[in-house]
Amino acid sequence: MACFQCGAVQTDPVKGASPWARLVVKDEQVLICPQCQHANPDWKLLGDRCPYCASSRLSKVMGSVVCRGCGRDFERTPSF
Repeated sequence: MACFQCGAVQTDPVKGASPWARLVVKDEQVLICPQCQHANPDWKLLGDRCPYCASSRLSKVMGSVVCRGCGRDFERTPSF
């Protein structure tokens, strides 16, 4: 998967935590590379928020968005 901002491709990680960050933007899970995180300190503001607790710690799992803050999952209704 490529970086949501610059298109850089994620390489195989070394041991330990990945420096790449996950974010849900417009109901799609995306990655942000370390360089884009550094270049834009407000990168977390780009992401969606939980409608229950307003957390930005979201993941996409089998079509639903799951909040890692409060544990709730929800499906977004498409906006036409």
